[in-house]
Amino acid sequence: MGLEYLNVIDEVSDDIIERALSIILNPPIQVINLEGSIARREHFIPSQPTIEYIEVGRLQQIMGPKGLEIFLALDQIISLTPYSTLRSTNPKSLVEVIRYLGGKLHGNLRKIHSLKAVEFRGEDSVKEEILLVLPSKTQVDNVRGKQELWIWREKTRYGVESPEFEGLVSEILSIGEKLVSLGLKVDVAVDGSTYQFVEDRLYKFNVVTLDMPVDKLKTIYVRDQSVTWLPNPIIGNMALPFRRGEEEVVVEIYHKLGLTPLFRVRWALLDNILVRAVMEGGNFFVIKGGGGDVVVLSGIGVRGSNWATFKVLGELLPEDVRLVGVPLAGYIRNWELGAVHLDVVFSYLGDLGGVRVALVDPSRLGFYSLLEYDRRTGLFKPVELLKLMRELEVIVDEPPRDGASVITMVNALNLGRGRLVADGFNESVNRYLERSYGVEVIRVDIPHLEAGGGGVRCATKELWRS
Repeated sequence: MGLEYLNVIDEVSDDIIERALSIILNPPIQVINLEGSIARREHFIPSQPTIEYIEVGRLQQIMGPKGLEIFLALDQIISLTPYSTLRSTNPKSLVEVIRYLGGKLHGNLRKIHSLKAVEFRGEDSVKEEILLVLPSKTQVDNVRGKQELWIWREKTRYGVESPEFEGLVSEILSIGEKLVSLGLKVDVAVDGSTYQFVEDRLYKFNVVTLDMPVDKLKTIYVRDQSVTWLPNPIIGNMALPFRRGEEEVVVEIYHKLGLTPLFRVRWALLDNILVRAVMEGGNFFVIKGGGGDVVVLSGIGVRGSNWATFKVLGELLPEDVRLVGVPLAGYIRNWELGAVHLDVVFSYLGDLGGVRVALVDPSRLGFYSLLEYDRRTGLFKPVELLKLMRELEVIVDEPPRDGASVITMVNALNLGRGRLVADGFNESVNRYLERSYGVEVIRVDIPHLEAGGGGVRCATKELWRS
């Protein structure tokens, strides 16, 4: 279905909205747990995805014939409401908030319908503003001793116990300081309790403070909860239960920065059920080809985009933006053997001296079998990665992996014009890029971020103001 369901807010009374709120905040979701298909020979298996859905008939039974439209509209508005507002507002006052934000979504709807492919910022666009998120000490302490559950390595590559508060904060701020020295504006979102520990290092940045939920340490990987292809961010949905809720924190940050999110990718209609979309920013690359083509690559894997995500994006984005899924290697017992996101196995460097270059780890992605989404049929058709790259006038290269981290080998922040901020540990890769393509590699040391499964790209998010 299209996005016109947002208009239903103008057609229903305050009483109906107030009664529907309990369903919106606690929807009748049914879950298919895919872990049941894995042999349990050990006490622990890293989290696997689930399939979540809602029966439309159940919504109509509770909220009447327009139950589907009411649910989708209210769910969209609530999911884009700053989390502090939701925590501090009673149901009657929340109706007023919904009416106000619903009006804004009408404006967003007009923006969505007028989107053009040329407006999209490619991965190699010149960056001007970057967002970072600092953790609280309480968040870090909440993970220590439970690293296995959090998919976090217990020790860094230097043998230091991880996560460690001072180490994480220092690594993130070091990235920010490098960016400021290069002339970029850097926004830092920081928990109020952390501010006093780092106040002397924050004067270079635009700082916003908020109360960070104790169980959301991985919000520091601020790449994941949204995509910023346009001046208004599009918010996604995290796949794993322990990372759910980070989206609302990031919505809060965007509001504090004056960047109202455009939309949130939430549910897709399949026959008589709503399927929950899974959308994490680390899985996405926008590539703009020499002929003006715009392709959105999205990883499909253990935390990759599902069918529902492609369907919603297909309804949201301009028709001339191609949507292509990239199958990723998964994991059963050891999460480090898989590819959680596309940006740990693929990187688009852009135009380097007249040649467009992409880096790949062909052992962990579908090198010969991508899946292009067809909006008309809702189906996927196979397309070879090399064929797609040829159409985009991009050459593909595999960097040397001697002594490199599989997590951060290609996971770098592309500042545009051949500049990358990358993990200095991967010296063989960094020197190869400098020598072969003239890339300017700005090195940072990030052992704690790497132990948590992320790199420089994971811990940064580019923002646009116009």
